[in-house]
Amino acid sequence: MNHPRRGFIKSLAMATVGTSLFGACAPSYPNSSAYVSNPKKLPKVKVSKDRIIKETVGLRPFRQGGPRIEKQELGSKTIVHNYGHGGSGWSLSWGTALIASELVDETKTTKVAVMGCGVVGLSTARTLQKKGYEVTIFTKDSYPNITSAMATGTWSPTSRLVKPDRVTPEFAAMYQKACTHSYKTFQRLLGLNHVVDWMDSYRISNGESRASDYSSELKDKLVTPEVDFYPKGEPLKRKENPFKYSHVSKSPTTIFNIPSYLKMLQDDFLLAGGKIRIKTFQKPEDVDSLPFQCVVNCTGLGAQDIFGDEELMPVSGQLCFLIPQPELNYRANMSGVYFIPRRDGIMLGGNGIDGNWETTPDPEVRDKYLTALEEMMKNLKG
Repeated sequence: MNHPRRGFIKSLAMATVGTSLFGACAPSYPNSSAYVSNPKKLPKVKVSKDRIIKETVGLRPFRQGGPRIEKQELGSKTIVHNYGHGGSGWSLSWGTALIASELVDETKTTKVAVMGCGVVGLSTARTLQKKGYEVTIFTKDSYPNITSAMATGTWSPTSRLVKPDRVTPEFAAMYQKACTHSYKTFQRLLGLNHVVDWMDSYRISNGESRASDYSSELKDKLVTPEVDFYPKGEPLKRKENPFKYSHVSKSPTTIFNIPSYLKMLQDDFLLAGGKIRIKTFQKPEDVDSLPFQCVVNCTGLGAQDIFGDEELMPVSGQLCFLIPQPELNYRANMSGVYFIPRRDGIMLGGNGIDGNWETTPDPEVRDKYLTALEEMMKNLKG
């Protein structure tokens, strides 16, 4: 006779075995069919000019050939370059830090200097510390006066990363390694004071085309079924659609709460014995004067002047922040304009101007953002 309790224990044991055999080994990437949220009555963004709390313009360090991650001999020093990520610096920071640290390993040194205190510099410094290196960061400034503080803070590993016609098999392999490591590292940070979160993202199609930033074409070249870190969006049926627009898709996406994230990285670096020194670099001789055999260059656009990298160019991106609304739990984009609720404000953005060094916000761009957001909210079902 089968005892009911024995049957229950047997079922529980089988479920546990199934989890250990498959759950631990299967990719942990969420997919839209498994990631469910309430599609009805999303909270509305309160849109008005008097709710604007700040406006910024950040400069993405774009290289046509993609990020430079390689060694260079400079006098008696070894320079390890790790810069030029375009709009993908946040997304790929941990992965390219790992690759750069492997180049540092080849120098057989124990003390390393890192140039730059943005997300790439801090991630590289922390990666080196975890390997046992003694690390000092040299930077002309720190948070909040750094380019990384003016990013959107959303998962976008192919955004303005490289020109599609410059992708080689070697670059694709580097990308996949960097993307894999970064993605897994970010997922391990979930639940830590909301420095990393998942959020529903709605894409609204109203018939208007959006200027390409190479991202779509790059996905075809860099993303494979085995290494696809973009959870698939699903078109919403009328009953599932929270908007009045006919064509809306939804997918989960990862966002980074930039202020708390950068503070966490910097605090962890200092607690681990790291040092931060204020220093401005203008030419290679300034780098050569550092009392370190190995220097990791994470200066972004600064590498254009310091190391003469003519492939670098700025791609400006203007952001506008509204007063935070804690109840907002989704992001949306339409006609090239998006909003992302963060703890430091509701961020509006969407533009990119190649070769633009201007960092003064343009009122016309701000008004375009507000108009697009007002239109979205008018068409949100009540």
